[in-house]
Amino acid sequence: MSAPGPLARRASTPGRHVYDAIVIGGQLSSALTAGVLAKRGLQVLLVEHDGLGSPYTHGDYSFSNAPFLTGTLDKIAPLEALLVELGVSTQVKRLSHATGLQLLRPRRWFELYAELGARSKELSRALGDADAEALIEAIDAASRTGAATEPLFHSHPDLPADGWFARWKLRRHLAKHSGLDTDTTLDGKTPEQALLRSLERFAATAEGALARSRAMARLFPTPHTFPGGHEGLRALLTDRAKELGVDVLDAEQQIELLVLDGKTAVGVRLRKAEPVFRGGAIVVACDLQTWAPLIPEARRGPVEKLKGLAPSTRALFTTHAVVPEPALPRGLGQLALIETPDAELGPVLLSVAAAKKHGHETADRVLSMSVRVPVAMRQAGEPAVHALTARLWAAVKDVLPFTQQQVTLTSSPWTDAPRVVAGVGEPWPTFDLPDTSLLGIVGLTTKTPWPRLFNASRQVLPGLGLEGEALAAQRAVAAVEKLLKKKDPLREGRPA
Repeated sequence: MSAPGPLARRASTPGRHVYDAIVIGGQLSSALTAGVLAKRGLQVLLVEHDGLGSPYTHGDYSFSNAPFLTGTLDKIAPLEALLVELGVSTQVKRLSHATGLQLLRPRRWFELYAELGARSKELSRALGDADAEALIEAIDAASRTGAATEPLFHSHPDLPADGWFARWKLRRHLAKHSGLDTDTTLDGKTPEQALLRSLERFAATAEGALARSRAMARLFPTPHTFPGGHEGLRALLTDRAKELGVDVLDAEQQIELLVLDGKTAVGVRLRKAEPVFRGGAIVVACDLQTWAPLIPEARRGPVEKLKGLAPSTRALFTTHAVVPEPALPRGLGQLALIETPDAELGPVLLSVAAAKKHGHETADRVLSMSVRVPVAMRQAGEPAVHALTARLWAAVKDVLPFTQQQVTLTSSPWTDAPRVVAGVGEPWPTFDLPDTSLLGIVGLTTKTPWPRLFNASRQVLPGLGLEGEALAAQRAVAAVEKLLKKKDPLREGRPA
């Protein structure tokens, strides 16, 4: 028997007005949720809406919204399970790759190679044998802190717990596991360890001990990147969702209103579009500040009760610079962490990639610099953002002494990505979870105050980053299936 041919691609515009499920948002969980629901036989519409799932264009160049730093993707069990179901696990593994991380301190540069022998040799050269051995041991210990919590996550805990009884059951389950409050073992005993620990600013999306230990453990022995970053991975998942039959609206389409029937969410109305797209279930995979304004104002009261569950006062600020390749210092790698003299800014994450113009790679390079700052800096307006960019350049002048003079284009999502500038979404916030947050990782729940409206955003389990998005997607899929199998209010209205 011959192998089956590839699935036919669906049109990028809706072919119907009634769906089993409508998924909203540009986070990875949206493409995961939509693809899995379609794989299981449901009719699905995916609307990016917030513009964070695609690169933005400035001066004909494409730029990412935020850095994407992670560990080996196949070690994130819930994500791997979804990738396997979607049939893209092998492809993702092939594209994801380890990248050496350079640590740049005044008069001391060295690289954490993925291969242990090369790493030991490099660290001995830069630090001396004793300090090199101590740093290697510290990195190994940090990687093991995540392993201490693996038994809990392999037991498939009911995260997040929706409702009082579910929370009671979950707490009993958690009592069977130890080590959940263990923080990352990296500390500030040496300048090198202190610099390496600052990676948490770029990998962890909340401040809790469990959030830090799991995020940091995945980065060792070496971080991994994905071509095109977050947007590249989501594009792969979205393409697969299309192959599985999902109708996908491009990044230019936005939702004007969530349509309610009484208190129940029943559909969406797009801007500049007459028909209402109706869904048996609606899944939001974007931040609360993005989807709350879609609720009719008269029904928006419950939103206020949700705002305190996963607020954000800090975020990653990224500025991109297009430069000729010779403008970069010789020996500068693809990924570097820079210690700076600016105590308020702290370390800077620097990445280098080929510049893409009109969708094609050029000989130029995009130099991206990221730092975590208060969101208030963005709210202060464009002059404050430009001042922040100037501070960044001043902070890295010893590493990039002659680069700024050769920049041909400067860009930042805060000033040049249309959806970000309009306040529709924040590319990479750090969530401030309340002391009452379970394990310091739980924010919003999958259920919302509006029946048939489910949450699969990064705010559900903000302390778990990419793992949290995968878990939120799994929970949303289960909630939609349970709802539609129990009672599908649109069954009579759907064509056979």
